[in-house]
Amino acid sequence: MMKHDLFKRLAAALLAAAAVLPFAGCAGGESTQQSSASESKADTPAVTGDVTVRIFNVGKADAMVIQTANTVTVIDAGNKGDGKYIDKYLAAQGIDTIDTMLITHFDKDHVGGAARIINRLHVKEVLVPDYVSTSDEYESFIEKAQETETPVTALNMGSKRDFTLDDAVCTVYAPEKNDYGKNEENDFSLVLYLRHGENTMLFTGDAEAARQQEIMNLNLGKVNFLKFPYHGNYMATTEKFLDACQPDCTVICCSEEEYADPSTVETLEKRNISTLYTCDGDVTVVSDGKVLTYTQDAAAE
Repeated sequence: MMKHDLFKRLAAALLAAAAVLPFAGCAGGESTQQSSASESKADTPAVTGDVTVRIFNVGKADAMVIQTANTVTVIDAGNKGDGKYIDKYLAAQGIDTIDTMLITHFDKDHVGGAARIINRLHVKEVLVPDYVSTSDEYESFIEKAQETETPVTALNMGSKRDFTLDDAVCTVYAPEKNDYGKNEENDFSLVLYLRHGENTMLFTGDAEAARQQEIMNLNLGKVNFLKFPYHGNYMATTEKFLDACQPDCTVICCSEEEYADPSTVETLEKRNISTLYTCDGDVTVVSDGKVLTYTQDAAAE
């Protein structure tokens, strides 16, 4: 049997087994997408602390940590070797446990560092989209999850998962389809929508045009902070997507060599949307429930 055929079987077995495990450390369950997020904004709990988002400078790749007083969430882990940045960042704070880890999709610049993180920290659960890959980075992630008995839950197409991070309310939206065409793996991206007091944040993975339209169909309304989709690539839907989200600030994960699309940069400038680029240094976003504060470290020489 060929190696990738074996891995498909192992991955499918792992994901199927993990899907029946209880969702660790989070409230709420999985359901179909029927109502807009705006309908539940009144249910946002009283603010008791800050939400801090750290977005790492790992080139044209995604690696982020969301922290509240009592929770740690990781979104993506960059390329192979990039997991060390998340590991060291949390270790410096004396943190050895991650409550929830989202791998938005299985491109190597999102799943590459996941094996290291799972190996070095206790991860209560990993949420992933419901498909498999044959890349070495994905296979390493699956192997390490099996080895460490880390629960991996695949969210069914068209489903969502609600949970809380202390006083922040989160929803993870799975993609609507199981086929977006050839080489459209980016559109399988999980999306995280976070509400904290009066502030809203949207993390979009590498959503391309089809997935961006699905996000717009959720009617989330204005978001204060947007993790710009797909490293700043300009799409046919970019203008409409920004019209729907109306972000005050966005962060684009890119490198100097593979910078955001000039059309994207121009569009953001014309709309007066404050934009930070991770190639200029790690970005920290802090919500106190009313105001979002953005800071950026100087990039290492």
